[in-house]
This record gives sequence, structure tokens and C-alpha cells, in this order.
Amino acid sequence: MPDFTVGVVGANGFLGSEAIRLLASHPSFGLTQATSAHHGGKRLSEVAPWLPPSVDLTLTTNAEELDVDAALLALPPGEALSIVPGLLSRGIRVVDMGADYRLKAPGLYEDTYARAHTDPEGLGQAAYGLTELNRDAIRAAKLVANPGCYPTATLLALVPLAKKGLLPPHVIVDAKSGTSGAGASPTPSTHHPQAGASVTPYGEGKHRHLPEIREALGRLSSHGEQGSSEITFYPHLVPLVRGILCSIYAPGVPVEHSASWAATLQGEYSQSPFVRVGPVPKLPWTAGSNSCLISVQSSPPSLVLFSTLDNLVKGGAGQAIQNLNVMFGLPETAGLPLGGLGI
Repeated sequence: MPDFTVGVVGANGFLGSEAIRLLASHPSFGLTQATSAHHGGKRLSEVAPWLPPSVDLTLTTNAEELDVDAALLALPPGEALSIVPGLLSRGIRVVDMGADYRLKAPGLYEDTYARAHTDPEGLGQAAYGLTELNRDAIRAAKLVANPGCYPTATLLALVPLAKKGLLPPHVIVDAKSGTSGAGASPTPSTHHPQAGASVTPYGEGKHRHLPEIREALGRLSSHGEQGSSEITFYPHLVPLVRGILCSIYAPGVPVEHSASWAATLQGEYSQSPFVRVGPVPKLPWTAGSNSCLISVQSSPPSLVLFSTLDNLVKGGAGQAIQNLNVMFGLPETAGLPLGGLGI
């Protein structure tokens, strides 16, 4: 018998099915319920036949019927708002892998997602789930807002430097992501014939993760809502399935500061097994793992940071389970892979 039971809401999407894949081998969490708005009544093996037989549940459609210790939500923007209050009222701890509780300012949420935030109480109590940089709040939380994939890669590289006042006034984040970051439903831009032989910038400088990066950078580094540095963020879609690589440029920072920057990051993450500082990383080094690899490189006349992770694991479902581990007092690494595929 598992120590704790878990339900996954939105089991048929990329994040939901990835969470189930990881939970299948977790030593303390047992998946006992899963929901899908479109596949209620089907067996999970019909919807996601690659998953282990040990998690072959019958999918339901009603998240309000969950009877578990914890719930992982993998839902489009707006959909968690009607579900979370009921889960919390029944004593179920929640990690929302979607966007509904990430932004602390309701007006900023409305501007970013074009809908009103209808759960101010939940928003007020939600802990931001960037595990390595917010453990104490996560440990005490009943509701955790899992960060977006791009913010995870960006903030893990920048926050330790911002806390020490080392960042320049302007930072440029040139981000690349595999197509799984767009979700399971294809669009004209993510359909393989359009994306398979191209690298495509998107978001037009207004990607929905930019407000999250700006707000969280300020909050986690104690520099106020907007932080101490302005961020230019531009994502690109690359013809891969998994992975994020952020090339972060710090104009004007002398190259001789590279050693102190690397030492600052190493010191911050010395007790964090999933974040490592070293050579320039490659995407396969983190594929399938819950790790984020960061590198500091001198590129005269300034410095460049590289941050790499698997968008579905450390950038999504893996970090959600890492947060559950912290919430339930388990080892942070329980059930999560430290090493990537490498090739």
C-alpha cells in the first residue's frame, strides 16, 4: 500500500501522462484516480498505452469526486479556478501544473490570460513552486503553483545572482523549446510539417511566461515586484519534442566575473541535487530527468548563462512531484530521475 494517494486531473495531456509515468515508480505515492474531460470511462491503457500496467485506471470526468491525499492538476488556463477550492476544502493538497496560481497580482493574471481570476483566497495562499528557491513556503503549503517551463529554466539561473545584486540592468533571454511545450493538441505552428524543418520565434515579445519571470524574479530575489533587472525574453520553437535551452546574455558584465558568478550558483545549489553548475549543457543531458544544468561562460565583452532542462519533467510534472515530496516530508529526490539520457 502506498503511504499517500494521488489523483491526476487532466491525465491525457503531455503533462498529465508524464506525471503518471513518474508516479508509477514512486516509492511513497500511489496513483489511485485520474480524470480526463474527453476520455471518461476509458482505461488509461487505451489513451496512453505506453504507461505501465500498474497505473491502468479507468478515467473519470469529475475532479470533484477525487478522494486522495494530493492532486496534480494539468489543465488549460482558467480551468483549475473552479476545481481548487473544492479540493482544498476536502483536505486534499494540490499542485497546479497550469497557470492559474502563478501570478500573484490578479490584474496581471487578467491581462496575461484574458480572464478574471475568480479564486483570490487560493491565490493568496498558493506557494510558488520553484522548489530549490522556495522550499520553506512549499513545505507549509496546501496549494502550490508549479512554475512554467521557461520560467523554471530562466529563474534557476538568474535568482541567485539577483539576490546578490550581480545582474546588470538589462538581461536578454534567448530561449529554445521543443514542440511538446505547446501541449498535446496540434496547432498550425506546432504541426510537424510546419515545425519539423524550422526554428521559429514566437510570442512577439509578449509571451505569457514573461510576466511570470519578471514577477517571480523580483519576489524571490527580494527586489520588489519587477526585480532589479529588465528582462527581454524571446522564445523559439525548435524541431525537437523535449527540452528547453535558455541562452541568457548579461551585457556589460566583465568576463573576469565569471568565476564569482559560477561560485554564487554553486553555493546556492550545493544542497540541491537536481541543479548542477558545469560545462555548457546539451539538451539530451537532461532529457527524461528532473535536472537543470547551468553553465557560466565568458563571451567578451560580457557573460553568458546557459540553462537546460526537460520541459515535461523539471519544467512540469517532475517539479510538481518534487514539490509533493517536499509538502509530504519525503526525500526531495523520491521517484525522480537525476540523470538524463545523454544522447
